[in-house]
Amino acid sequence: MKKILLGICGIGYGHVNRQKLIINHLVEYDIDLVLAVTKKNYELFDGLYPSIKKVIVNRPWIVCDNRGIDFTATKIKYSEFGFDQFDGFLDFSIEVEKAFNGEHPDFVLSDYEPYSAQFAYATNKPLICLDQQAKFLNLPTKKVNNFTIEDATGLLHYFFPKANKRYASSFFTIRSSGKYNIEAIPPVLKDIKRGLVDNSKVVVYFSPYTSNSDKYIKILELIKHYKNYEFHIYSELDFLNYHKYNNFHFKKIGEEFDSDLTDCKFIISSSGHQLISEAINLEIPLYIFPLDTFDQNYCCYIVEKQKFGKRIKTNDQKEFDLFIESLEKYITNMQNYKRTNWKSKWNEVLFEKLEKELNIMKKKIT
Repeated sequence: MKKILLGICGIGYGHVNRQKLIINHLVEYDIDLVLAVTKKNYELFDGLYPSIKKVIVNRPWIVCDNRGIDFTATKIKYSEFGFDQFDGFLDFSIEVEKAFNGEHPDFVLSDYEPYSAQFAYATNKPLICLDQQAKFLNLPTKKVNNFTIEDATGLLHYFFPKANKRYASSFFTIRSSGKYNIEAIPPVLKDIKRGLVDNSKVVVYFSPYTSNSDKYIKILELIKHYKNYEFHIYSELDFLNYHKYNNFHFKKIGEEFDSDLTDCKFIISSSGHQLISEAINLEIPLYIFPLDTFDQNYCCYIVEKQKFGKRIKTNDQKEFDLFIESLEKYITNMQNYKRTNWKSKWNEVLFEKLEKELNIMKKKIT
């Protein structure tokens, strides 16, 4: 039985949602699986997978700019954090050994989680990356909207300088790379189906990645005037001044989010890779804005390039109305794009690769 450690980044929801889907398939295999999760997400994973052992990680916060890692800003952030990262890594490693009964895992998988990768390097175990960020190591575009690719690759070089394989999921076409061991796989998607569309329902998602609410407030100020829509707003931030609007429904991320995706008319959101992938799959037009990272700016650029929706630029009634007028065109573009580019199922592609790489087999049904 292969022993496998799976590290899951706890920033935002994309990594968590992607790995929940992957874990649902991993449990079908004859393996000894241990999850490395953040304290914030421990309860979630423990509720979903009570029989799987878990180890808590504390991810260091690294600040990047257009040169790569911003060492000065990172030092300030590190001081504010008030946590000894090396001591934390040693504690983490000890707990991993305990979880495997004093032994080391045979393989380490990581979705952008650095402690698990560091453990793989320290113990000379194979590391397999299951994130979507790895594709930026081999991206021809080096700059978009004044954000350089070093903003994304700085973290990859720092936390994951080498990997036996990097299975990079992507909603847009990417190149595989022998130099970085990148192999492209289709976007990892939830098994949810589009239902009868409620023409008045709109899903609004405000990412917890940033605590700066200025962009979010500007959007609320715009959409509060559209009384013919019911806005289901998912956010970890409190917007108490806006609870008085009858067309605003504030919610926390949970199972209801997927339900709202099945029948909403369109989505207003930041430009996270995972939600964009789900939107394209369900053919939901996107009115989006990027947060201050190369990753989000590039994803937003692709959405506009492929005409899956519109980037929020002026954030005014004229722009929003033009977006609404084009909804059917965006849906048609998504349909055509999927027909041409999404011909394989992510789980079939990924697990054919993992079965060979990890030398694992599904449990025998008795």
